[in-house]
Amino acid sequence: MTPKGCAFLYVSKQHQHWTDPLVISWGYESAMPSHSQFLDYHQLQGTRDFTAFLTVPKAIEFMNTNHWEVQATNCRKLLQANAQRFCDLLGTKPLCPINDTFLGQMFSIPIHTTEPETLQRDLFEAYKIEIPVMRHGSDVYLRYSVQAFNTQKDLDTLYNALKEIIANTELIQIK
Repeated sequence: MTPKGCAFLYVSKQHQHWTDPLVISWGYESAMPSHSQFLDYHQLQGTRDFTAFLTVPKAIEFMNTNHWEVQATNCRKLLQANAQRFCDLLGTKPLCPINDTFLGQMFSIPIHTTEPETLQRDLFEAYKIEIPVMRHGSDVYLRYSVQAFNTQKDLDTLYNALKEIIANTELIQIK
């Protein structure tokens, strides 16, 4: 709920000695080392724009005001209620058990297509559905996510679009 690149990292003191940032800037071999190499390595990142971090308090306030834990639970329930029907439609199996232990608000479904880029473009152009259809090695996955603004109708629209593509094209093969 904040701009990209806006995050914070908490590491308990017992693990800080082996936790390094992806980028070490001014704190590496610091001219004025602090009491903590962890802070030296993580704290200053050169010319980074820190204005995005100023959005964090409002994002937390928004989440609290809108009962975000309830929203997230509802999103997971909607995602899970639809997962198996998408697998059945596509003739595939889920990559993991369909439960809270393994799934949050995104579900990747194996999909048999030799043209994932064409499928993704067709879903957008013909049905106005923006959804990732991604290659991973020799496999392809369609990934849907459910956010607070999504409804069952949105997932039904995706389902019906895939059903129509299966019936009328050779973009998706059912095995």
